[in-house]
Amino acid sequence: MRDAATRKFAAEGGRRLPRHDRPRPVRCAITVLMPRRSQGAARAARWLAIGAAAVAVAAAGATSARAAGTPYVDGISDQNVPYWNGDFWNGGPPVSAFGRLLQSELAQTPGLRLRYARYVVAYDVMCDQTGPAFATFKAWLNDVQSLGLVPDVGFWYGNFDGNRCPGLPLIPQTAAQYNGTSTGGAVAALLARFPQIRTIEPWNEPNDGRGPDVAPATAAAFWLAVHADCGASGCDAVIAGDFSDSTHLASYEHAYVAALGGVDPGDWGIHPYTAVNRLETKPVTVFQAELPSPPTDRVWYTEVGAFYCTRKMNPATGASAQTLEDYQQTRARYLVHTLMAPPLAPVHVFYYEFMFKNNVPGPCVTNDTALFEPNGPPGTRVFRIRPAEQDVLPPILSPPVAPIASAGSDWQIWIEPWWRQPR
Repeated sequence: MRDAATRKFAAEGGRRLPRHDRPRPVRCAITVLMPRRSQGAARAARWLAIGAAAVAVAAAGATSARAAGTPYVDGISDQNVPYWNGDFWNGGPPVSAFGRLLQSELAQTPGLRLRYARYVVAYDVMCDQTGPAFATFKAWLNDVQSLGLVPDVGFWYGNFDGNRCPGLPLIPQTAAQYNGTSTGGAVAALLARFPQIRTIEPWNEPNDGRGPDVAPATAAAFWLAVHADCGASGCDAVIAGDFSDSTHLASYEHAYVAALGGVDPGDWGIHPYTAVNRLETKPVTVFQAELPSPPTDRVWYTEVGAFYCTRKMNPATGASAQTLEDYQQTRARYLVHTLMAPPLAPVHVFYYEFMFKNNVPGPCVTNDTALFEPNGPPGTRVFRIRPAEQDVLPPILSPPVAPIASAGSDWQIWIEPWWRQPR
């Protein structure tokens, strides 16, 4: 997770409110604004790159198991889904205007669609079912299911998102504590309560180096515990690792694999922020080299983003909006055309994040990676698309149409689709 506030978990534990064939109207009260720059050349280059990538995938298919990777980002890794409407989960609409636009224009597009939504929750959230973390988790689950997305849940430290459970440690040290064997308030109870959750990440970024890390053997034990929790029916995927790519990755991963005792989970997760934002493949190739079966293990980028602004590079330090847009778009293209291409070819990629919460801009101090940003007065539901979005998300093949204003409404409606047909 890219939130500096959560790195103070031990002392604080505060809540992080963390093709269609022809154009059709977007039936929601929202204005969507395209990036201000002319995009003709960029569109042409993008489509040439997509065609070249398709040829490369076909050519590599006979020799590389990894050539079956996803050709586009197919998941949302975003803690803010319940807050996209600018309201808290309590009393707000079940799916925000932004969420409905996402659903109508992307999630339900045949052949090119989002499939997953990822969320990180306290491992013992079932211990505090009257608290904010449990309520927000349930709101998230309702929203993503309403959007037609498959929920993917990762677990983290005990007081994450305002959760409180005095009977269990902040970070479990045994599989029994992790599962809540004696208290019934931890992972096993959540999986039993919510059987629709069949894609699971046992521990988020266990090797991050700045947060709630756990020893490799402990993290491996968490994977084995969830695998057992899934029972005879099994889960769709219990994703091992979920590593950060920034800190002592090779040695940690080697010890983690050894602690599994010869079991190969088959599905492995990594968060390649360093690779994306330094424009280098080494963190991912190192990760893949340490897998039990590099040619056949399935790699998931369970959380990744291209920085728009950071603590050191933002408007306050003199960076212009054009500079920040170019910086993010360069890294978004590197993610799609290099880190997602063969021979790396992850099977799934979840982008963090689509938009910050409560209709306010994402804070640069926590490395803003959002693809959409507010573009109107506080309280309005007007959003602007950053240029990097056109590289990260799959295109919808519709010609552009003119924007119109809706009669009798306080909001303007654009019926232009997000992605314009290249010309």
